[in-house]
Amino acid sequence: MASKAVNRPMNPQQRDEDINRKLQLYGILQAFANGKVPSNKQIDIALNSLMAHRFLASPSPKLSSEGKHLIDDSRAAIEQAKLLLLTKNQGNLLQDFIWHCEQINGGQAATPGAPIDKSTAQQHGNEALEGLRTLGTLIISNGEFRKLLNDATIFLRDIAGDAAQSAANRVNPSEDELSQIDRPAEGNTWHDTPDLSRQNILNQAKGQFNKQKPFNAQDVRDAAGDATQTAHPGGSRDPRDAGRLAAHDQQNNTSSGMDGQAGANAGINSLKERASANVPEETKNRGREVAHQTREYLDKKLPQERRDQAIYRLKKMIVEIQGHQDYQQAVETILHLAETYTGHAQNLGQQATGTVRGAHADDHLRLAEQDLKTLIERFANSTSSDDLFDSINQLYRDADRDPELKGWFRQMNAFVRKCLKQEGYVMQDDATADWNRLYDQGQFLLRDRYKGHSNRILDEIRFLAEQFDRDPMNKQFGNTMQKLFNDLGNDENGKPTFKPHLITDLTNVILPDLLESVSYIPIPRIEYSDAMMDAVVENLVIESDNLMPNVFEFGSDNYVRWGRKQVASKITSKSLLSVSGVQIDLRDVSYYVHKKQGFPSIRDKGVMDIYMGGSGFSFKVKMATAEKKDRQHFFKIEKVDVDIKNLKIKLKQSKYKLPFTLFKPILFLVLKPVIQKVLEKQIRDSVTSADALAYSIHEEAQRAARASDPTSPQNFYNRYYTAAQKRLLQGKEKGKKAAEGRKVNVAVTQHDSLFPDVKLPGGISTKATEYKDLAAKGDKWESPIFTIGTAKESGSLPQLPPIQRRSRHGGGQNGVGSSGNFSSQVDQSFGTQQDLSLGPGGVPRANGTVNGAGVDPTTSGGDYGTSGVGGPTASAAPVQPVPVVGGGTLLGAANPVIQGTA
Repeated sequence: MASKAVNRPMNPQQRDEDINRKLQLYGILQAFANGKVPSNKQIDIALNSLMAHRFLASPSPKLSSEGKHLIDDSRAAIEQAKLLLLTKNQGNLLQDFIWHCEQINGGQAATPGAPIDKSTAQQHGNEALEGLRTLGTLIISNGEFRKLLNDATIFLRDIAGDAAQSAANRVNPSEDELSQIDRPAEGNTWHDTPDLSRQNILNQAKGQFNKQKPFNAQDVRDAAGDATQTAHPGGSRDPRDAGRLAAHDQQNNTSSGMDGQAGANAGINSLKERASANVPEETKNRGREVAHQTREYLDKKLPQERRDQAIYRLKKMIVEIQGHQDYQQAVETILHLAETYTGHAQNLGQQATGTVRGAHADDHLRLAEQDLKTLIERFANSTSSDDLFDSINQLYRDADRDPELKGWFRQMNAFVRKCLKQEGYVMQDDATADWNRLYDQGQFLLRDRYKGHSNRILDEIRFLAEQFDRDPMNKQFGNTMQKLFNDLGNDENGKPTFKPHLITDLTNVILPDLLESVSYIPIPRIEYSDAMMDAVVENLVIESDNLMPNVFEFGSDNYVRWGRKQVASKITSKSLLSVSGVQIDLRDVSYYVHKKQGFPSIRDKGVMDIYMGGSGFSFKVKMATAEKKDRQHFFKIEKVDVDIKNLKIKLKQSKYKLPFTLFKPILFLVLKPVIQKVLEKQIRDSVTSADALAYSIHEEAQRAARASDPTSPQNFYNRYYTAAQKRLLQGKEKGKKAAEGRKVNVAVTQHDSLFPDVKLPGGISTKATEYKDLAAKGDKWESPIFTIGTAKESGSLPQLPPIQRRSRHGGGQNGVGSSGNFSSQVDQSFGTQQDLSLGPGGVPRANGTVNGAGVDPTTSGGDYGTSGVGGPTASAAPVQPVPVVGGGTLLGAANPVIQGTA
C-alpha cells in the first residue's frame, strides 16, 4: 500500500525558529536600505556562526576528497577575510565612512549659479550612463575591435609558445648526455665526501652573497661622508653635523648654505660608482646582452610596419564607430554633461570662494575623508599617503603658475574633442601632425620642465600600490583565495583540469543539502478585494522538501523526413512531461473571508490545516510541434492529466466549524473533480498563452529587421530582446486594465496591507513589521538587527602597526635629503636616525636648503629630485607648502580655490 505520509512532517517549533531567522534577514535588508551597517563585532559573530554551521564544520562524508579540500579552502578563505576586515577596520572606520558620506550636505555651502537641481542631476547621471553603455556596445560589437582582440591573443600565444620552447630546449639533455646514460662508471673510482654540515652551507651562502653584493658597509659609510662633505658649507664628513646645522636653519629660519640636494646627488653618484666597480664586467655584459636580445626579439615580433598597421586599424575602428547612427548622440550627451559640470566647477572659484570653504567646513565631509585615507593606508601596509598628496599638490601649483602648461591642457582637450566628434578626422594627416606637436610639447613640459614632479606622482602611486602587495595580511588573503581557485580547477601540478568528482558532489550532496537547509519558506500575506468579497490568507509556510516533486520525468520522440521531387520534408517532435509527489503539510493557516453581496452574507476569521501526502499533486502534459492546420504556431497541447490524492482540510477555528465538518465528505466528493478540471484548463491555457507570446515576439522581431537600416543592421539577439520587452510591457498594461475594480495585494508587513485592521492569529506580517521597525532603530549607522548567530566573538586579532611614512628606497620615515632619502637610510643603518625633515603632523618642513618641498621647477631648472621626493638647487627660492588643517581637503591642499584661500 502506497504511503500517505509527507517527506518531512511539519515541526511547529523548528518552523517558528526558521521563520524568525528568515524574517531577521528581511529586517537586515531593510536596515541596509535605511543606511545601517553591521559593526565589527556583529560581523565577527555572524562569520563565526557561519563557520560553525554543520555544512562547513563537519562536511558530509559522501563528499569526495577534492570536495572536502574545497570545504577546507572555503573555511580558510572566510577566516582570512574576517581577520583582514576586522584588523584593517579597527574602530569601525568603514562603517563611519559610509555613514558620513550619506550625511554630507555641503555644510555652510550655498551653490552659486548652480546649473542643475537634484532631480536634473539624477537625470544627467542616467543620460551619461546610457551614453557610456552605447559607446561600449558599439566598441564590443565592432568587427575590427574583435579582430584586433583576437590578433592580440594570437600574438601573446606566440610569445608564450616561444618562451615554452626556449625553456624546453634548456631543460632537455643533449645527445651526448643521452648517449652515455647506459654506460657504467669507471671501476674503483672514489670521490671526496661533501661537507654537508650546517655551518659549511651557511659559510658558502654568505660567501656567494658577499661576492655578488654591489657594495659593503664601508662603501656606504664613505658615500655618506661624500654626501655630507658636499652638502655641508664647512666640508664636514659627519652626517650628524649636517643634521644639527639643518635643524638650526629650520628652527631659526636662517640659511647657512647647506645644500641637501647636491649632497644627496653626490652620495648617490658615489654609491653608483662603487657598485659599478664591484660588479664583475662579465655580469654587466650578460645584463647588456639580455637587454639587447629582448629588444631584438620584440623588434622581430613587432616590426615598425606591424605597429603602423595596428595604429591604422585602431583609427579605422574609430571611423567605423563614428559612422553609426547612435554614436554622435552618445558623444554629444557625454561631452555636453562634461562641459556643464566642468564649467560649473570653474565658476565656483570665480563666484564665491567662501562657498567651497563652507563645503569643507562640513564635519561629515572632513571625517569621511579622514576615514577613507586611514583605511587606504592600513591596507597599504600601514604606509602614509601624505607623500602622494604632497606630490599631487605640487602639480596644482605648477598648473596655477605656468600659462604654457595650462594652455597645453586646453589644446589637448580640444584635440580629443575633435577626434571624437569630427568623423574621419583621425585618418587625416592633420590629426597626426597635431598629435605629434602636442606629444612633443607634452614631453617637454611633463618629461623635461616638470620631469621631477610628474615622476614623483608616478613613483608615489607605484610605491603605494607596491605596499598593498607587500602587506602581509593582503598577501595571506590572496594566497588563500588563490589556493581555493587552484583546487577548484587545477590539478596537483597547477595545470587546468576538469574535475568530475566536484560535479558529482554538487548534484548529489551539496544541492540536496542546500535545499534541506532552506527548509521552511514563509509566503507573504495574500489579500484580495472586489465588489463581491474580501479575502485574506496568511501563515502559508511551505516546506522545501515537500514542495519539491519526488518524481520528475521528461521524454521526447523526434521524427525527421527528408524528401525529394514530389515528397515534402517533414520534422515533428513530441514530448511528455510528468511530475508527481508534490506534497503539502500546512499548519495553522489563518484566513479572513467577507462576502459582501449576495446570499448568504458571510464574515469569518479562522485557522485551518491543509495536508496532502503520498503522491499528492501530480500532472502529465503531452505536447507536440504545431502544424499548419493548428491554431498554435510553435507547440500545442495534446493532453493534460491532473490528479490530486490524500487532500485533507481541517478547520481548527471558525464560526462554521460544525457545518463544515458535517458536509466535508460531500463537499470533497463534488469539489475534487472540479478542482482537477480547473487545474487542467489552467495548464492548457498557460501553454497556449506562452505559444502566442513567443509568436508575437517573433513577429515583432521580424518587423524590426525589415524596418532597420541595411547599412547598420541590429544584432539578432538585440532584436528579440527588444521585442520581448515591448510585448511584456504591453501584457502588463492589459493586465492592469483587466484588473480594474479588483485588488490583489501581497503584503510583507502591516504597513503594506489593504486591511491593516484585520489581524490574524500568529500573523507572519505582524512579525515582519516588528523586524522592520527594529531595523530603523540604533544610533547613527548601528542597528541591533544585525546581531545574528550564536557563536562567540573572536578572542584575539593581529595587532595593527602604526601608520608611518615610508621611503621608496627603504623602510622608515623620510629623513634629511629628500632626493633618495640617502642620509635617512644611512642614519637607519647606523642607528643615528634623526627626524629632521618632518614637521608637526608629519608634514615636510619647507626649508629650501634642506629638502625643498614645493620647489618651483621653473626657477630650479625643472628636475625635482632624482627619486621624486624633491630638493632645490642652491639658488631656488623655497615655496611654503599649504598645511592640511581644519576643514581643508587632503587632495589639492595647495590649490587656493579648493582650500578657499584664493
